[in-house]
Amino acid sequence: MTITRAVDDGIAVVTLDDGKVNAFDVDRFAELDRALDECADDRAVVLCGREGVFSAGLDLGVLSASPDEVVALAVALTRTALRVWTEPRPMVAAVTGHAIAAGTILALACDHAVAADGDYRWGLNETALGLVLPRWVIALARSNVRADRLERLLLPGRLVGPGEAFEAGFADEVAPPGEVRERALAHASALAGLDRGVYAANKGRLRGEAAAAALAELEREPPVLQP
Repeated sequence: MTITRAVDDGIAVVTLDDGKVNAFDVDRFAELDRALDECADDRAVVLCGREGVFSAGLDLGVLSASPDEVVALAVALTRTALRVWTEPRPMVAAVTGHAIAAGTILALACDHAVAADGDYRWGLNETALGLVLPRWVIALARSNVRADRLERLLLPGRLVGPGEAFEAGFADEVAPPGEVRERALAHASALAGLDRGVYAANKGRLRGEAAAAALAELEREPPVLQP
């Protein structure tokens, strides 16, 4: 995957583009971590996909590899997504198309997600793929998704379009595809105008305990993706 960083008025735009579906393996999570490292002095970060796709999730080929490789992928997903979720600065997702499984997880981990309108799919379809949802992913979904929709979406692993993703709480707004990046930049800029220390402190109080518990569980026992 090619992950690039550009800066617009102090807002970093980190773009995922592998020329395909932006599927993540261990190396791609490490690449995203390095890109985020480069954003240390930026006011806010917009995580953006390529045209038509934000991310289709994990590289499913890895899931048929050795158990150690599956565990390594689960660890990489956990650490990177929790990093995004607890990033002290504003994090906004410019979801330019499909956001499936880990794609939805990364969008949920951001402070605001702008979904491209169109024939795109969102959702945590792990059940349909025969995968076990980590407890921290359920906690992340619970903090965003409407209570009356959570189990109806997660238990069958149902995918939905952008409108239903917004209605359920996966996304925070829907925009025409050509406006997604600019809407995300505008929202990131507005959040960056808030007191940085207060924003970081309140995010830490809202999310820090749950993130710390997830990381502690990661240290105690290997994560499980497959039953």
